[in-house]
Amino acid sequence: MSALILSFLLAMQIEVTGNCPGAAEVEEKLIPLLPPGFASASTDRATITEDADGLSVALARPDRRATIARRRFPRARTCAEQAETVAVALAVWEAQIHPEISLRLDRLAAANVAPPPVERAPTLVRAAEPAPAPELAAALGAGAAAGWQPDSITPGGRIDATLGSVHRSWRARLTLAALANHTLSLPPGEAIWWRTYLAAGADYVLPVGGRWQLAAGAGGVAGFMTARGSGFSTNRTARSADLGIEAMLRIELRLARVRPWFGVALLTWLRRQTVDVTGEMTSAVLPRLEPLLAAGADFVWLP
Repeated sequence: MSALILSFLLAMQIEVTGNCPGAAEVEEKLIPLLPPGFASASTDRATITEDADGLSVALARPDRRATIARRRFPRARTCAEQAETVAVALAVWEAQIHPEISLRLDRLAAANVAPPPVERAPTLVRAAEPAPAPELAAALGAGAAAGWQPDSITPGGRIDATLGSVHRSWRARLTLAALANHTLSLPPGEAIWWRTYLAAGADYVLPVGGRWQLAAGAGGVAGFMTARGSGFSTNRTARSADLGIEAMLRIELRLARVRPWFGVALLTWLRRQTVDVTGEMTSAVLPRLEPLLAAGADFVWLP
């Protein structure tokens, strides 16, 4: 997901996904290329997206709906050279759409970088035209989980699929999970139950520095429970559907196409589920809260 970095030196907002180059490096190279005062007055938005193949650089109007120009660049040898290339591209585009400014050729020469050709003539998108389609990032991953109850800790597993824009902090999430047997003492025997569930919801992703990010999410849950008795004269099995809510917090590490993660979750089941011993005045209510720990990895597809 993208990390929004607001420049302290430029009024232009720069969005950076990745850290090579950083926003500060681009600003350092861009300021000498523009006339004094223009950098602090511009409200255009620059988007720099880093992936395994290079960089995607775009310049847009403040409302993000009017894309001025877009271009992909291969990876340079160093982050400094990459910042120079991006800065020159932004300066050329600004000069072409703002006739009141002039891009000085000696500044380009001082940058020691040839200005990149523009793939198309920069044009402003009219308000009546549809906004450019967002660039989506999809991910599919799996993880191991452990569920806790007062009488037992049980293993489990989950499969997660997410879909979101590389320019937005929100993403949709779909989860399929299963937890193994829990036990509950119910003299003269015990109750054993396990659950599977499907959760659909959304996550909010917050960068926390470098390639780390926090994801907080919640979603509705549809579950299926199987319970049986053990140690009784007659052991019976019952099945029941249930609805619930899952809240989740996890920390993720972005490594190109792989995203390892570790997280905690809390399942809340909405129905009251009770197990009874036939012929005895013995019953118990199954826990409606279930804390979870999980760890896994997602595999990410970018446009």
